[in-house]
Amino acid sequence: MEIVDDFGLTVAAIEPADLDRDPAPWTLLDRPVPVVRMTNPPPEVWGELARRGFVRKPATLTWVARLGASEDAFLAGIPHKSRQYVHRARRRMAAEGVRETVEDRVSADSLHRFLDLYEAQVSAMRYGVAFARRFSTAILQGPEKYFGVFLHRGDELVGGCLALESPDESAIRVRWSAVTEPARRASYPRAVYCTAMQVAREKGYAWASLGDDPNLYGHLAQAGLFTFKSRMGFTAVASQDFSDPHAWDEADLVLSLDALSAPALMLEYADGTGLATGPASGNGAGSGDGSGAGSAGSGTVRGRPARHPLRARLVIDSRVDVQQFSAAFLSGMVVEPAARG
Repeated sequence: MEIVDDFGLTVAAIEPADLDRDPAPWTLLDRPVPVVRMTNPPPEVWGELARRGFVRKPATLTWVARLGASEDAFLAGIPHKSRQYVHRARRRMAAEGVRETVEDRVSADSLHRFLDLYEAQVSAMRYGVAFARRFSTAILQGPEKYFGVFLHRGDELVGGCLALESPDESAIRVRWSAVTEPARRASYPRAVYCTAMQVAREKGYAWASLGDDPNLYGHLAQAGLFTFKSRMGFTAVASQDFSDPHAWDEADLVLSLDALSAPALMLEYADGTGLATGPASGNGAGSGDGSGAGSAGSGTVRGRPARHPLRARLVIDSRVDVQQFSAAFLSGMVVEPAARG
């Protein structure tokens, strides 16, 4: 067992042999750790991990949606309230004189102004890590192709996003986004994402991704981000199910929420599959019409097979409205307190 720092979160990283030790080595630490983790657990220990309360899951989730023929068709498939938020944001933008621009090639000036806004937003997060600036050269010079959507009120940049074009996947990936706090409260991010998706349609792409999230909400990303993305019509899949060749699995045991933002949310494998076994047999039997995010347990990603069905595991320390963390693409939900030992 090794104690590691995972972007500010203390984690006890264990190996399969640590499961044979009695008492468990993480129970003997002078300072209790909030999370115990095994990376790429082999199939022979899956049963023991489950018995001890570990959550076996893809390490990274990718949020994807089929773009459909038009924005109106896409918005018709998302919850009524989310659709209202989009329309309300655009009306407010018009009333306040907010100007929306699309840069097919992101300019150096727009990138630097966006990065300043993005880093200010990330600095306010408990475990915020600003990754974007290290990609500045690639964004401006390639070889990959990015476009940007930006919102200005007068001379002030109040929001925007940077999207990577992935022709091999027939997709765009919204890699980074940022808005001012007033713009966030006014739901401007929804309008920005819808514009990026429309740009993608006009370019002939079939899919959009709202990026990759570490599969432990409550750490780098909060559980509310799950609710936001799912109600924007996106489906969370194991990253290996959307062209990630470097995906890995992990098993987490959450011992305490003291170092996390409650509730903690993870999406676990629902049917005994994982990277070590490959896709579950019989999955992917969806309608393929792209009309929705899939029914519970359907194994579809808005018309594209999702080979590893997922279930929500919610770790709570007080009463919470668990329905906000439900989604049609999940096979179910398990709610439990932290293991605490």
